Amino acid sequence: MSETVLNKSVDKIIQVFCLTCKNTNRHKVLASVDKSGKECMDYEDIFYWESSFQIIECQGCSSMSFRSENSNSEDYDEEGGTLINELVYPKRTTDTWNTKDFFNIPYNLRRIYRETIDCFNNENLTLCGAGVRALVEGLCNENGVSDGEIETHKTDGTTVIKRFDNLQGKINGLHEKGKLTKENAEILHEHRFLGNTAIHDLSAPTKEELSLALEIIEHVFDNLYEIPQKAMKLKSSRLKKKK
Repeated sequence: MSETVLNKSVDKIIQVFCLTCKNTNRHKVLASVDKSGKECMDYEDIFYWESSFQIIECQGCSSMSFRSENSNSEDYDEEGGTLINELVYPKRTTDTWNTKDFFNIPYNLRRIYRETIDCFNNENLTLCGAGVRALVEGLCNENGVSDGEIETHKTDGTTVIKRFDNLQGKINGLHEKGKLTKENAEILHEHRFLGNTAIHDLSAPTKEELSLALEIIEHVFDNLYEIPQKAMKLKSSRLKKKK
C-alpha cells in the first residue's frame, strides 16, 4: 500500500549545489509530490520506502531545478542511518560545464555546441572530442570556407604551397578570409588534433583538455558572432543620437 501527499515539503530549505552560483547554496522547495508506502515481504518482514519529487529554487540566484530523494528500510549508511539517494536535474558537479546563451551564431553551430557540452557533462569524453572537431568544421562551413593553403615539404627540402579542402586547409582558409588571426587559427588546429585522436584512435581526451577546448570555442563564437553584433548596435545607437 502507498500514500501520496502534495506539497508536504513545501518551504523546506535544503542544501544543494547550484549550477549557476557554482557552490552549495540554500534551496527552497516550491512544490513537491511525496510518496510513501510499505510492502510485506513475509510474515514478519515489512519493507518501508519514501520518495519525494521537488521543484526547488536557489536562494542565491533564483535558478530553478528538479530534485528527487528516495530512501527505504533496507539501505543504511556506514553509521547505521537511513541512506538517502538524491538526484538533481539539470545534472551538476563542481566541473559541470554551463552552456552560454549565444544569440547570433547559426542554429547548427548552437545545436552542436549544446550536444557537445551534454557529452562533456555526462562523461562521454570521446564523443565530446568529436563534437569539438565538428564545431571547428561547422565554423568553416558557416563562414563559406571550403579550402585553404597548406605548406608542404618535398623530400628534396623544397617547400610547396597547395590548396586543400580538408579541415586543416579550411582552418587556414578562415585566416585567409580575415575571420581569424594566425594565432587563433593555430589554436583551432589543436582542436583538430584533439578531435582526430578521439575519432580515429578512439582515445578519450581528458576533461582538462576538453575544458580548454570548449573555452576557446566560446571565445571564437564571441569574436565572430556576438561582439560584431554588439558593435553594430552600439554604432546604430550613436548614429541615432547624432540625428
